[in-house]
Amino acid sequence: MINTLTSLRLFFALMVFGAHCYVVDSTFSTHFYKEGFVGVSFFFILSGFIIAYNYQQKLVERKVSKRQFWVARIARIYPLHIATLLGVAVIGNLLNPMGWGEGLKHFIPALFLLHPFVPRMDYFFYFDSPSWSLGCEQLFYFLFPFLALLFAKKQKLIGALLVCAVVVPVLMSMTDEANIRGYWYVNPLARFPDFLVGMLLYRVYEWCRSKKLSFFTASLLEVGAVCIFLLFYMISADLVPKVYRYSCYYWMPISLVLLIFSLQKGFLSRILSNKYLVIGGDISYSFYLIHLWILFAYVQLAQTYDWHISLYISIPLIFAVTIGLSLLSYYYFEKPANRWVKRILNKQ
Repeated sequence: MINTLTSLRLFFALMVFGAHCYVVDSTFSTHFYKEGFVGVSFFFILSGFIIAYNYQQKLVERKVSKRQFWVARIARIYPLHIATLLGVAVIGNLLNPMGWGEGLKHFIPALFLLHPFVPRMDYFFYFDSPSWSLGCEQLFYFLFPFLALLFAKKQKLIGALLVCAVVVPVLMSMTDEANIRGYWYVNPLARFPDFLVGMLLYRVYEWCRSKKLSFFTASLLEVGAVCIFLLFYMISADLVPKVYRYSCYYWMPISLVLLIFSLQKGFLSRILSNKYLVIGGDISYSFYLIHLWILFAYVQLAQTYDWHISLYISIPLIFAVTIGLSLLSYYYFEKPANRWVKRILNKQ
């Protein structure tokens, strides 16, 4: 377990949270907050890194079967996904008797995480909208056991990424503005290179972790990685079209942050190893899936009861409620459900 990377999950989940706070107040419609969608790219690259870290060698050496891997991933993502999907459908009355046909047309693809393959907003954002990213992860997980063998030699993986580095920006440049979100932001095939970047990053980590780094040098590298990421983040709106910022623009700065912090040798790594930040990273999946619920619920209540509450109170309150529910979800639903699904599926 790499504690620093677990803790970083919390910070990037907060960026996604900030990107969605515009539903509460237009103050959050500025670039500083809205660019928080980069958190999704972070999670995809991190996923490639961590899955390779945990399973690459085990699959190559046949210490873990494809079935065992897939069962573990299903147990990880599906219980909470199904719970939140049903919650949204019921609370939002999206499966009301007057519109069963229309509701089911969107519900079935969302249930099986196929909705992001349909490049239409009324599909990929119809129910619990953050779940589109789980559809991407599902594709990555399905393919990974084959990729682990195919890219057992890193040269093939490097070659595949070089092709992606050329082809992806070219195709992006040919996509009209109206379609970039459906084709390049939520499309699992378009986000697949992000996962490959993470897989290659693991190979770089394998080489780097045996190198000696002093505490001072490692601390400088950590600060430098953060500064480079922030530089990319802050200048992006004026210099880079949004279609590139959806993925390939951030490959380098995110990879740099992940690589440097995965070594866990500097001052910032010590801070990130704090147990409470690690717990924050553990609950980030719950936080990610339910935060938009809470934001929309607050907006609905504010409109219904004509609330006029300062942002300095409302946003911390929404955040605190989301954290509280995420903790409950993680300890009393996710972990027990994970064990239960593994036990059931491994008996088959």
